[in-house]
Amino acid sequence: MKKICVVLAVLLVIMWPEAAFAEGETLAIDNDNIYTGMNKPYKEGYNPAVADGKATIILPLIASGEILGNAITVTPNLGDTHDSPFVISNYQKTVYLNDNAVGGGGTVSSYLVRFDLPLASGRINGAYPVTIDVLAADGDGGAIRQSFTVYVTIKDGKNANTQTSPKSQPKIIVGGYKINPSPVMAGEDFTAVVTLRNTSETQGVQNMAITVSADSPNFELLSESSTFYIGKLAKGKTTQIEIRYSTDLETPAQRHNISLSIEYDNSDAITLCSSGTVTVTVGQPLRVRMEAPRIPAEVNAGDTIPLAFYVMNLSRGTVYNVRVTLSAPGLIPIGAAFIGNMEAGTAMVSEMDVFVGTKDMTEGCDGEDKYGCTNGRVTLVYEDGAGHEYTEETEISATINPPVILVSAEREAEPEKAGQWWISILIGAAVAAGLTAYIVARGKRGMKNNEEF
Repeated sequence: MKKICVVLAVLLVIMWPEAAFAEGETLAIDNDNIYTGMNKPYKEGYNPAVADGKATIILPLIASGEILGNAITVTPNLGDTHDSPFVISNYQKTVYLNDNAVGGGGTVSSYLVRFDLPLASGRINGAYPVTIDVLAADGDGGAIRQSFTVYVTIKDGKNANTQTSPKSQPKIIVGGYKINPSPVMAGEDFTAVVTLRNTSETQGVQNMAITVSADSPNFELLSESSTFYIGKLAKGKTTQIEIRYSTDLETPAQRHNISLSIEYDNSDAITLCSSGTVTVTVGQPLRVRMEAPRIPAEVNAGDTIPLAFYVMNLSRGTVYNVRVTLSAPGLIPIGAAFIGNMEAGTAMVSEMDVFVGTKDMTEGCDGEDKYGCTNGRVTLVYEDGAGHEYTEETEISATINPPVILVSAEREAEPEKAGQWWISILIGAAVAAGLTAYIVARGKRGMKNNEEF
């Protein structure tokens, strides 16, 4: 019986290598064995190898229980990106259970984790912890989360105490731009020529990629690509890119931005970034129509003519400070026909009274010509959102005649009216007398007949 127990103990040592399992943990490091790429086992102080610009980390893990799918997901945490000696990237991967060869012959059923981490060119000597996070599921589907820390010693980098001060890096900026046409009317195509400047006086840049994007959904890129590539840009030099867009009729009348995201490498092949903005002013085409009233062909001095102006905003945006003016020698507006702001698709009416004077009452006339034909214009005035003023003119003409004195005409008509009044009285008297005689005669005749009876 004792011999059987000894045999079983030996078999357990052979089949299950030394591993330190903490309470509640499913995975533990195989401390006892040397795997390919390791210089010694973990229990003797294994150190990851650093050579040929990379650090190789080997982490053999043994499970104390069932792991779903015999697979684990491992992710290295490389620490602070500013101080890390490693090239930061995504190194996450899945490791499967396998029979892995170990030193001295034989195999061990384990999860053999291996990372070959590229090292940054400006790395500083020192010991850096790399924490490897493990995610898996047990046989019941429960989550397994564990972390293992391995230290990587860097000796082929720079010494921290002899590190030189960081040098200024080149900066790429938007040095200027031109928009053609400017302003852009909604529905038009336009071109933006953007100048990029390398502000560095000591370093050139290379592998420059410029990606453009507009903040308006009404902009459509007409260029072949949204990314432009420039191989090199020497120190202090400029280069240009040309961006073409189209706008639709619904584009709001305002300022829109085109953003530029710029990536480039400096002389040490370190990737740098910068950005810039191009502003494009878009306006809505203004379509305002006015139906002007007809001015009589002939007017008399002293008359007042009421005029009504019907104005329609056929634009897709608001027009501002809409008003109507009239200018013609002898025609003097009383007040102004002011409408104000008009929303898109609205119509409004404004009225104006015009006093008819003489032509010499208008400034600029020589004073000798009072009456006769006068020519002038009705002007529709309005503004866009930027305060730019627009005008539309309609020619008018009329003949100004001398004033008509209505009082004199009434006096001339009075004798005629008086004569007609006396004639009416005489006719009325004659009719009344005749009627009276007829009534008296009929009455006498009636009395006579009564007596005879």
